[in-house]
Amino acid sequence: MSDALVLGLVEELEGILADPAWVPDPDFLLGWNQRFAEAAARAERGPEWPEILKRAHALGDRVPSVVDRLAKEMDAIRHELAGQERGQRALKGYGASAR
Repeated sequence: MSDALVLGLVEELEGILADPAWVPDPDFLLGWNQRFAEAAARAERGPEWPEILKRAHALGDRVPSVVDRLAKEMDAIRHELAGQERGQRALKGYGASAR
């Protein structure tokens, strides 16, 4: 298998990670990882291989920032839901005392 397939997979993930609106899909990531592992195992490791490897490692270095962004978004959603829950409890309490 050629190095071009590995490079194509790296470029695919680079494009996805460049999209700030991207939300990870576990099934996609699992499939991508399997395809990447298979392609890397069969790669020729020709003259472009060091550059491909460098780009793949750079992707790995970007993962913590994506995880951090998603964790912040999740915390904001949790905060919003907690506020809505408090509001619902207040409305229930108000409804019970207004009768």
